[in-house]
Amino acid sequence: MVRAGYLAAFVVCRRSTMHRMTISIFSGLVVLSISGCFSVHRDLAPQSIPWSAAFGTEKLPLNVAVIGDPSLRFDYPRYFKAFVEVLNPGLAQTLQSAFRGNFQNVNVVEAENAAGGADLFVSPKLRMSDPMKLTVTFVDPRSRQIVAEFSSERSCDGNAPGVYAHIGTDLVLFAAVVVFPPADGLITHQIDKHNADRFNAAFAPAIARMAADIAYQASMDQHLKSFVMPRVQSVSAANVNTL
Repeated sequence: MVRAGYLAAFVVCRRSTMHRMTISIFSGLVVLSISGCFSVHRDLAPQSIPWSAAFGTEKLPLNVAVIGDPSLRFDYPRYFKAFVEVLNPGLAQTLQSAFRGNFQNVNVVEAENAAGGADLFVSPKLRMSDPMKLTVTFVDPRSRQIVAEFSSERSCDGNAPGVYAHIGTDLVLFAAVVVFPPADGLITHQIDKHNADRFNAAFAPAIARMAADIAYQASMDQHLKSFVMPRVQSVSAANVNTL
């Protein structure tokens, strides 16, 4: 009878342990599944641009506001969306860095109505293609007329540092999914993060080069120089009147 009692207690204990293990495994699988459902978001890092103005040109006495629309983003790749690339404020700050050799003051704002006091606001637009095309439009906030527009094209830099990062890790992760299929959601999420890192390693240098090219074009543009003249003349006249 004693042995029978011990056996019954052992069976109950074992069942209880198996029950707890089952609950733990199920909970873990739920966490893995939920983790895999969240989209990966990557912010474009702002790039520091060397002085990009043409030799011999001077800064134009203008206050310029670069529009850093927070909603400017895209899915990549387009068809199955491994991650979401968030362009601003990184893109706007990159242009701010590029234009610091062109204009007296360059600021970043999130919307046109926040560009109060600016002589011009800059609206960037990126076309995702191969090559990519960055277009920057300078607009007079008072008349809403386009003063100048510049474009530059560039493909992603396939030789940039970091383009082939995490390749070995991802191969191991692929093998782990074969051994333990329930982890597919979490592992896919991790691989998507690595894909985003690799993409940005090639993407950010291309953005920097396009921004530098556009700044160089702007430094020689006659429309921007003509836009400055009435303001310079009005300031000069005001200084004369105060004498």
